[in-house]
Amino acid sequence: MWEGATAWGVIGAGLLLALLAGLTLKGYGVARIGWLNLSRLKRLRERFDQSADTAEKNALAAVLARCDALRARWVLDESELKVWDHTRALMEAVAAPYHPQSKHPLREARLGRLLNAFLAIRDQADALVRMPGVRPLTQFRLRHLRFFLRAWRKKTDWDASNVGRAARRFKLFFISRWAVAVVRFLDLTFWSAKMAFYFMYDIVFRVLLLRWYLTVGELSINVYQDRDPHHDAPDEDVLKDLDDLPEPEPVAETALPAGVKELVRASRKQILFHTRPLNWTETRAVYRQLVADIARHHHPQSNDPLWEARPYDLLIALSRFAEQIVQLQDQAVLSKLLDMRLSHLLRMKDTTDWVLESQIFNLVRKYKVGTAVKYSTLIYKAFRRGHPGILFRDFAFTVAQEGLKRWLMVTLHGKLALQAHFIYRTPSTAPPPATSTAEEPAHATSSR
Repeated sequence: MWEGATAWGVIGAGLLLALLAGLTLKGYGVARIGWLNLSRLKRLRERFDQSADTAEKNALAAVLARCDALRARWVLDESELKVWDHTRALMEAVAAPYHPQSKHPLREARLGRLLNAFLAIRDQADALVRMPGVRPLTQFRLRHLRFFLRAWRKKTDWDASNVGRAARRFKLFFISRWAVAVVRFLDLTFWSAKMAFYFMYDIVFRVLLLRWYLTVGELSINVYQDRDPHHDAPDEDVLKDLDDLPEPEPVAETALPAGVKELVRASRKQILFHTRPLNWTETRAVYRQLVADIARHHHPQSNDPLWEARPYDLLIALSRFAEQIVQLQDQAVLSKLLDMRLSHLLRMKDTTDWVLESQIFNLVRKYKVGTAVKYSTLIYKAFRRGHPGILFRDFAFTVAQEGLKRWLMVTLHGKLALQAHFIYRTPSTAPPPATSTAEEPAHATSSR
């Protein structure tokens, strides 16, 4: 019996060696990313040791702690798949030391620095997808990785249980042959060989995830280290530039299948027909539901459609989306607001409370799609045309901020829908080979 177990161990070890050899040859690009990660970590530690700025040391410590927590595990924990939650927490941990007096430190980013960060994300994501070996090793779906992590958790729970410890202590002499077979399956070498490909998914995803946290951490420090409270208020030309904002692309003209267009149109109305000032918490909920609906449309048989995404598609979509964000600075009104912090753009003054209580706001509610007033600047234009005499400067900017914020929300909604469709598309909805964008630079196809 034990000779058979030894044989299984030899076979498992051989398969693991073959896996490592395959990663070395075919996955050279992934290995190179891993080496670069270690180099960046080393530089961050040196920067931490040399820094005399308390805020910078605390921010660097947060980045290093997140990366060390990821590297400490031989196999990822399923909680590490909550990438957005960890990313947001990391950004908050970096922003807080630089802006300790702010109730919302994440909003203290200047628009210009934030756009530069998205430009860096685009370039790095584009570079990753071009590395040799990255594409074939990132074609698995996230549900495969989650399955592996859950199976590994069951194995570790068994090893830590009283029964598992007793089984190892007494070497299973008293257990029947069928139970021996179960334990043999749970043996590390045999089990690892059986799950060799899933184990490879874990390695690849961990390398990419570490790269992501390093990138987010370094860029967050660059964005939030600006503690100068001064900023130049936009002049009145900004109000005029609102007229030049392009109408967000109509859903009917987007390159989406008919079924997805219906989902996008219904979701978009939640922003367009929202008659009170929107906040980002409500909008993020709309965005999340939109992505979930698109995933469900493409994978109706899946128990968890969101987990049908592939890392390679996520990288391409990230690069495209980041470039589309950067292109927003081409709009005249936004180019004049680059020095403003998000907190100023998102702040709703006391004047807004008066607006909501006034009968003037009732006029806004009567505007519908198709009238001369665009939804992109709905509130601002309604007040400007109907009551030009009351648009003194502070009030005008308060109203204009709501109009600009709504335009941004609708614009981002459309861009997010396009990338969600790209990520979750199936062969029946994928573009024909002649127009495939998989091999093109992410920034060369972002406008499609």
